Formats: sequence, C-alpha cells, structure tokens
Amino acid sequence: MEKQTKNTLAVLATAFMSFVGILTETSLNVTFPAMMKQFQVSLDTIQWITTGYLLMIAIIMISSSYQNERFTARQLFISAAVAFITGSMISAFASSFYILLLGRLISALGVGLCTPMMFNLIVEVIPRQSWGFYMGIAGLVIAMAPTLGPAFGGSVSYYLNWRWIFIIAAIFALFVFIAGIIVIGRYHPIQKKSFNWLAYIFLSLSLVSLVIGVNQLSKGLQNWRLWGLLILTVLLFISFVIISKKSTRKLLDLQVFEDKAFVFGAFAYFLLQFINIG
Repeated sequence: MEKQTKNTLAVLATAFMSFVGILTETSLNVTFPAMMKQFQVSLDTIQWITTGYLLMIAIIMISSSYQNERFTARQLFISAAVAFITGSMISAFASSFYILLLGRLISALGVGLCTPMMFNLIVEVIPRQSWGFYMGIAGLVIAMAPTLGPAFGGSVSYYLNWRWIFIIAAIFALFVFIAGIIVIGRYHPIQKKSFNWLAYIFLSLSLVSLVIGVNQLSKGLQNWRLWGLLILTVLLFISFVIISKKSTRKLLDLQVFEDKAFVFGAFAYFLLQFINIG
C-alpha cells in the first residue's frame, strides 16, 4: 500500500473512532426519561452519564502531549478502541445506574485518547500543504458528531431501545478498529519521560470540582456547596499553576497563554463548543 494512502487511511480511522465516540456524548440526552424510570433515579443523577463522560474525556486529553511522546500511535489507537468498545458493551447490558456510569467512563477513556491523536497524526504524517483540508475534516467530526447525537439517539430509542445506542456504537467501533490496526503504525521513536502526576492530579481535581460546583446551580445561589466548590476549584487551579512553574516536567506549556492570538482563538473556540453542545 502506498505510504501516503496508508497515512491518509490512518487519519481517517482515528477520525471515525473519534466520531462515534463524540456521537454518543449527546445521543443519550433524549433517553434520560426512559433511563430515569428504569433505574429509578432523578434527573440530577442520570445526567452524569453525559457530564461524567465529557469530564473524563477532558481529564484524559490533558495528558495527550505526554501520551504522544511516550507511546506509539498504534498503541494509543488499540487502547482507545478496546476501551471504547468494552465500555459501550458494559453500558449496553448495565443492570444498574452505577454500572452504566462505569461503562460510560471506560468509553470516555477511549475517546480521550483517540481525539487528540487524530490531530497529532495530521501534523505528523500528512504533508503540510494538506493540513488545512484534514484539519477541516477533524473539525467537522468534532462539530457534527454532537449535533447529530440527539437525532441518532432518538431514532434508535424510538425503533429499538436506548441500549442499542451502545451496541450500534460498539459494532461501528469494532469495524473501525479492525481497519485501523492495519493502517496505523509507528511514526516516531518513543521517549520514556517521567510524568508530572502531581500537576495532573491537581488540574483534574479542579475540573471535577468545577463541574460538580456548577451542577449545584440548580439548587440556588444560596447553596453553600456551590460557592465552596468554586473556591476549591480556584485554589486547586492556582496550585496546579504553581506546581507547573516549579517543575521541570511540563504537563501543559503555560507559556502559550502569553500569546494573545492564542488566548482569543482558544476562547472563541471554547464559546463555539459551549454553544454547540449546550
């Protein structure tokens, strides 16, 4: 197989895996009433199968730079596919809400690994003059998948039931996995670098605290848990920044935030995704 064709198929394999993972971000929202009735839980509880899923993806993505240096693309893709398929099947046959949530978190591990890898592969194996086209495809995956999610989830739950959302996603992911392991290879030597676990833990905890805190808004602004968790979020994030500046092991390069163009671009993209998914 021609090298460039193989590289293109490798990018498409990660794109399809990311697509099916991101599709299930929002596909379950329309099934909340059915699952609330089946598992006898409240809306505040059942929404964690989406909120927890997105939160886990974000936490895994934080370490994407380290993952790209420490492991090969093939290793990451296999890990992502196995995690997503395993988590989807656990969710499909879950007998309780907590088993369902566990399956979702395992699936999120796969999406958190695969989505950054899609962008890494583009800049690593695709000629520079074609970056714009492939970045557009990657952007389309991220934008369209959550948009199509409710329609997909609604159609499947109407004709079958919500469990088939996971089964269909797992079957699709299995085909992508089989194709992916044929075309995805090793593109750079791995570097056995140490990982800044302390900074990672503080940043992850700050995200968890922020999400749980924001969820307290439904109980009113007078709720002490809301303000307590938001203050905790700020303290954890400040601790992360201090640890990152003192450590030689960089989890995230904070110097990029000194570039105004990057900051405004990142903020605009954040608002775009917030509006789209929200």
